[in-house]
Amino acid sequence: MYKKNSSAKKKLLKSIIEPLNFASNALFASADFLTNLARYIHYYKVAHLEFKPRANDIFIVTYPRSGTTWLQMILYQLATDGSMQIDHIAQKVPWFERLIHYRIWSAEDFESMDSPRIFKSHLPVKEVPYGEMQYIYVVRNGCDVATSYFEFYCSHLGFKGDFDQFLKLFFSGQVQFGSWFEHVAGWKARSETSSNVLFLSFEKLKNDFDGELDKIIKFAGFKISESRKSEIHKRCSFEFMKQHEDKFDHITAQIWEKGYKSTSFIRQGKTGMGHARFSPDKLAIFKNKLKQFHIENLYP
Repeated sequence: MYKKNSSAKKKLLKSIIEPLNFASNALFASADFLTNLARYIHYYKVAHLEFKPRANDIFIVTYPRSGTTWLQMILYQLATDGSMQIDHIAQKVPWFERLIHYRIWSAEDFESMDSPRIFKSHLPVKEVPYGEMQYIYVVRNGCDVATSYFEFYCSHLGFKGDFDQFLKLFFSGQVQFGSWFEHVAGWKARSETSSNVLFLSFEKLKNDFDGELDKIIKFAGFKISESRKSEIHKRCSFEFMKQHEDKFDHITAQIWEKGYKSTSFIRQGKTGMGHARFSPDKLAIFKNKLKQFHIENLYP
């Protein structure tokens, strides 16, 4: 009798709890959806309706872990005297969409910046403000990106899974900033039809920094002396930037709470290391997706 009543109670509780759990999850999902929708609407209003482009604006666009910080430093050095007496590189090369999404800046704040304005962005080609501005896109070996992004997810975002679990998310675009394949393919296609998009590879920057620097200088219209180029080369080296890492890491209180350790944002600055982390089957999936998106042979 006791067991029968106990079983009935469990069934009753289950019949009550399951709908409540469903309702609770639905409410949280709805709240997240509304929050994201409001954020997108606000972004569209500021970035596409209120933001006033200038012909000499420069957008540095990358998928995360593809050399964004390096390009911020390069453009900062080209556009200014390059002094390291700054609190953070974001003061000089701010993250465009983040400032809008989190209502940190308004259109008036962007308007108050001196020219040439230089912005960092991880936006796909369809979402970035488009006009007469200049865009420098940097692609990096996707295996290296995935490996670096996995380390970032673990150190900064509290990811507890293994590398193979992360790759499933990466391949399906279920990570922050979506599909690497779609991101690269979209910007590659735009660069082939637009003269105001310079498409560079991280690997070529590593292998021929001076040659690629000349491309950037010519594209953006800077006037740089040879002696200044030599200084920029030195300041944009991995060793110099590692020594000044506090100027580049987007550290926040939340990241500290998740156990973030300093000196982990700028990791190695190496190329071609990612393949070693890929099992043969995962590498085959990666190569097939490159073919699917027609982005083979983008980097050495």
